[in-house]
Amino acid sequence: MTSLNSTCTLKRVAPSQPEAGTRDRSIIERGGPLVFSGLLFLAVAGCATGDVVMLATVAGGEKIRVPLGRGGPELTNADGVQINAASFTLNPEKKIVHVFEFTDSRNRPLRSVRVEDISDATPVTLVDDTSAKSADKGRWRGESPPLELGDPRLSWMATISNSLRVYRFTLTFSDGGVRQLHQGALYSPPMKSAVRQTLGQSS
Repeated sequence: MTSLNSTCTLKRVAPSQPEAGTRDRSIIERGGPLVFSGLLFLAVAGCATGDVVMLATVAGGEKIRVPLGRGGPELTNADGVQINAASFTLNPEKKIVHVFEFTDSRNRPLRSVRVEDISDATPVTLVDDTSAKSADKGRWRGESPPLELGDPRLSWMATISNSLRVYRFTLTFSDGGVRQLHQGALYSPPMKSAVRQTLGQSS
C-alpha cells in the first residue's frame, strides 16, 4: 500500500505550473486535504523554494511523481487532458463509489477509458468503459460499481496512516491513439475513520 509513512518521500523539485482544474464536489475529497493542510504547510515552509512532491512506488515497481499543492495532490493536465475528479463518495445505500472525470480540450472521440488503482502490488480496475463517449466540450465521467467497506479493494480504508492512492487513466481514442495519465489522491486517518463510523464500523 502506498502511504506517506512508507513508500513516499518529500523532495524539492523545479517549480511547475500545472493548469488549474475544477474540484470534485464530493464531501469525501474535500475532507482529506483539509486535515493534511497543516503538514503540507510545514513541508512547503521547510523547502523555502520549489514545489513539494511525493514519489510513490506503484504496481510493477514504477515510481510515480505526485505533485502537491496547498489543497493536496494537484490535478493532472497533459496533452490537453485535464483530470477534474479522482475520488469517492457514498451512495444512498451507504456503499463506496469511486468517481472519475476528465475534460479533453481537443474533444477527441473516445473508444474506451479504463481507470485503475495502481497503489498496491496488483492493479485494481475500478472503471472499464468500453463504449466511452465524451459529453459536451470533451467531458467524460465514470463511476465504479458500489463497493462494500469490507471489499478487499478497499483494505487501505482500515489503516491508521495517511493513504496516498494513485489512479491510472488509460484513454483509447477512436483513431487508435492511447494516452495514460496518473492522478494522486490523499486520504487522511480522520477522514477514513469518519467514513468507517458512517458505515457502522468502529474507528
